[in-house]
Amino acid sequence: MERLATMTTTSDVPPVDVVASKSERLDFLKQVIGFNEANVRSYDVKAQISLAAFVLSGNPLIAIINSACAQDAVRRLLVITLVVFIATILTYLWVLWPTPPPQERLTEGLGAQGLFYLHDPLNMGGTAYFDRLKTLLLEPELTAEVLKLSFIRKTKARRFRFALIVTLIAYVVVAVAFFAVGRCAF
Repeated sequence: MERLATMTTTSDVPPVDVVASKSERLDFLKQVIGFNEANVRSYDVKAQISLAAFVLSGNPLIAIINSACAQDAVRRLLVITLVVFIATILTYLWVLWPTPPPQERLTEGLGAQGLFYLHDPLNMGGTAYFDRLKTLLLEPELTAEVLKLSFIRKTKARRFRFALIVTLIAYVVVAVAFFAVGRCAF
């Protein structure tokens, strides 16, 4: 006689109504803030490293153009290369450029007072800030900050991806110009 083994599935397990405690929610929000801040910084560092590598790649390209291309075409090819390089450098600098403050609708309804990061600390003043701290509700404040940092992270990621695509296009344009405009040979 065969015995069939039965497995417990999630439908066999009764649902457990476990809600995170306030301290667990606060800890979660703090960890998400740290994660988002690290991601934003990493996009900035990646952009700086990629920018430096891209700029350093220009020296060999210029040397190749000067040595392999016809003299009458070198100037046109160098102008094309310069324009492409400046455009690409600007896209990496755009990654590093601060993102605009997120729209208010991102945090509307949370009851956050915007005390985590002050956009204009001189306008608020120390006494007003201290008074607002007395009525602080921590969860809405941290939740709003998580949403704002997520917005910044998404913006930086989009900008960095765009800069990488522009870098690829820049190298393709220089390669095409090398053979089409410069009449270059190896």
